[in-house]
Amino acid sequence: MALFPFVFITLLSIITPYIFTLNYGDISFRAIAKLIFLFFIYSLKGGVQVAVFALKPRLKLQPHIYHYPLKTKSQFATSMLANLYSVMPGTISMGYNDSTLTLHILDQSLFDKELISTLELHMIEAFERGLE
Repeated sequence: MALFPFVFITLLSIITPYIFTLNYGDISFRAIAKLIFLFFIYSLKGGVQVAVFALKPRLKLQPHIYHYPLKTKSQFATSMLANLYSVMPGTISMGYNDSTLTLHILDQSLFDKELISTLELHMIEAFERGLE
């Protein structure tokens, strides 16, 4: 029952824009499935790391601000990517300006540039295949 809100909000956030604006030819459901799987695995990993931080009595966090230059072409993919990063444990999207997404990472040890890039590539594959 605890997963219901997560599943409901995720499905709603994916389906709603398609109903109104997106071209279904641009969507790769296989890539969406890979993106969801990757998100789930890294979300669990990040959740464990954040839980460990919460249990430490004298926690000394080293927050990190990262400016990520985006390769996404559509507003939808950019928005979904920012939202995806925001629901990753210990990470939140702070803003978007001039094709650069600003992320706040709770601690330097949670920063994974490769993951950020990988999620973007999967997002492009899932939602922008017709925009190449």
